[in-house]
Amino acid sequence: MTEYRDHIEHFSLLGSGWFSELTPENTWGNIEEGEKYLEKYWLSELKYDSFWKAIQQQIFNSTHVHLPNMVFKEEYMIIALKGGCLFLEKDFLQLQKNLLSIGEEYIIVIENTFDGNLEEPSFRLKYPSNITWKEITSGNFISSTILEHPHKEYFVFGSKSEWGKYSANDFHFPLDIIGFKDSNMNIFKNQFSQTDEELKEINEILPSDYIKKLG
Repeated sequence: MTEYRDHIEHFSLLGSGWFSELTPENTWGNIEEGEKYLEKYWLSELKYDSFWKAIQQQIFNSTHVHLPNMVFKEEYMIIALKGGCLFLEKDFLQLQKNLLSIGEEYIIVIENTFDGNLEEPSFRLKYPSNITWKEITSGNFISSTILEHPHKEYFVFGSKSEWGKYSANDFHFPLDIIGFKDSNMNIFKNQFSQTDEELKEINEILPSDYIKKLG
């Protein structure tokens, strides 16, 4: 039995895609497309535990921390953006451009289980950093659940511990928090520029510990 069998069975159910704009209801639940996607991008528990978890722990304060607590380690500055899902196309392409510019090879996506209290099967994915938007959205109900679900929260990072992202989709004000070290500040700030109005709005909803770390 594969590690993602429960994901296929649980998320393919009719009505599970009420939130999706990428996968129409009448095509939701294509098992073949969902399995093919996870065969390519699923990150096994063994590989996660033996390698990727250590990098995650270098960036984030724990593997189950969440807002309003501080997600990132002390040495990271942040950019805070409005959230609501893991990726929209524009957000993804902006982040991807940054990652390619610093030589990042992978995008690791680890769902926050809130210390094992998540009731649904949780996701662990490993994507190449140069994956296209068309490809990352090609998994029917699986990719739509990962990318669009408004109640899932994720740690996103790669092989370099210079950056990370936390998708606080289920926070009462959904936020995307991107963390980076000082050496990459200009790269990330230029790509994710914000107007004074946007910054003011974000500052009004950010926990105070985060305001101190804004890049």
